[in-house]
Amino acid sequence: MPTITKAQPVDEMKRYTNGLRMPRTLENHAALFLAKLSQATKASTIEHLCKDEIAWFEEQYTNDNTRAAHMTRYRKAIAQLAADIELTDEISYPQKTKDGVVRQHRALVFMNYDSGFHEQRQSATKAKTKQQRRNRVPFKPFPLIEAAEAAIGSTDYREIAAGIIAVTGRRPTEILKSGEFKIVSKYQVEFSGQLKAKGQTEAYQIYSLVPANLLIDAFTTLRRDADVRELQELENTKVDSQRNSTLNRAIGRIFSEVLQPPVGEKFLSAKNLRAAYTNAAYHLFGLPSESIGSFAEDYLGHQSSGIVANYEDYYCIDDRGQPLAIGILRHELSQQADEPLSDKRATIHIDGLLKERFDAFGSGTHKDKLAQLLDLADRYKSLERQLFNANQRLDLARKHIDLLKEKQAEQTAEVKPKPKKEHKPIPDDWTKATNDELNGDRSPGSADEKIRRSIEAFQEHNTGLPESEQWAITPSVIQQLSGSHSNRVKDYLKRHPETVKMLEQYNSGFGYHQNRGKGNPRDWVRWLVVYGEYEW
Repeated sequence: MPTITKAQPVDEMKRYTNGLRMPRTLENHAALFLAKLSQATKASTIEHLCKDEIAWFEEQYTNDNTRAAHMTRYRKAIAQLAADIELTDEISYPQKTKDGVVRQHRALVFMNYDSGFHEQRQSATKAKTKQQRRNRVPFKPFPLIEAAEAAIGSTDYREIAAGIIAVTGRRPTEILKSGEFKIVSKYQVEFSGQLKAKGQTEAYQIYSLVPANLLIDAFTTLRRDADVRELQELENTKVDSQRNSTLNRAIGRIFSEVLQPPVGEKFLSAKNLRAAYTNAAYHLFGLPSESIGSFAEDYLGHQSSGIVANYEDYYCIDDRGQPLAIGILRHELSQQADEPLSDKRATIHIDGLLKERFDAFGSGTHKDKLAQLLDLADRYKSLERQLFNANQRLDLARKHIDLLKEKQAEQTAEVKPKPKKEHKPIPDDWTKATNDELNGDRSPGSADEKIRRSIEAFQEHNTGLPESEQWAITPSVIQQLSGSHSNRVKDYLKRHPETVKMLEQYNSGFGYHQNRGKGNPRDWVRWLVVYGEYEW
């Protein structure tokens, strides 16, 4: 069976996986699979390649919903590849579509799950949704709104975004990139840029749980943030993958005291805020004659009444714990909104040479120039942090180089005949051992140093990477990278409580599945080079 082993064709195949929200390990493996597939000329070869890929794929992912989502991405990549190659009768088959009969790549026959798989997968989701709808979680809307109003006044873009999601019910990527708002009245805004709209891109009015001028000011501040500005050039799927987990952690911090997760869920997410928003907006601005399902259809922009059932897992209560009335703030909808501060003209009062320098700086209005200056300040702070971290690593490298030089000098000074048979001496200080000496050594004390270097290696590897590509430093990945037995790792952590405390703090920003799909850490992470070169 022909296979592709050259690196260049594999790299070229990544253009078919870009933007499909695949984890890095899966994207690399899928690109290799596509490279092999592009060279296959027989149906039997295609079948063999697909069965091998599915076997690997199902070892990596055990959750059926995850499998279904990633399999769909595989199929999209295969379809894109098929559009660029000649589909002979041997590697394709006729498929009836709404546009007539078309030739499709034969890999689509095998890289697929049947209807039985999807029925079984969806049954659990349907049962969970039904349970949540039958056991709705109560919450008081005004404490939630107060928490959201505090969040949108923050200087942290993650908290601002979480607050805007809570008061508008929009999706994270709509807040960070695609959406726009215009004031209509005190509690109404016009929203455009909805995702998953199936071609319907018209703007429509929605309710804001805070005065519209506060929403617009917060939204303007968010979009001017340097971290958010960097997202504007990314595809929506990349924004999702890079920021959703970060936002969900912020949501948990801000709203956990005023909103509980629905039945069957452990952590709050943006989806939960959309559900809470729907209920709060319904009770504040809805009509008693209108069902909450119809309200959700209108103000979440869904075209299917079945989808809105996903947002019926909450209900609003008053301070006495009784169901809240409907439309309690509806009388304020006709009131005119205050003018947002962000709409007022930005001016700057400076004199002499400083004014000349300001006028010569950048381009655009005073507001534009101020935004550019603030962006530069943010970048300067970021570079300062990177320089500090680099200097720390440089100091560490110098110390270890000095230790290695001392050891080399000691070895050179001791010119003694080497006995033919002598047990390898156990070092007094394993921290002075090179990576090559330590790797594979089973002598007493070596495991502790392997574990220490592995923790250090993960920290170094994570520095500067997007959060989605970073590793949570857990006992299991420490065990894999160090090559130590799990009991050795447990014993080390038991004897080093300060390390345990550091790791708990280090991992606090990561989700439970942070390492899922990343494969074996030895494929990506290595002990620091300052200890010398080595091979696993």
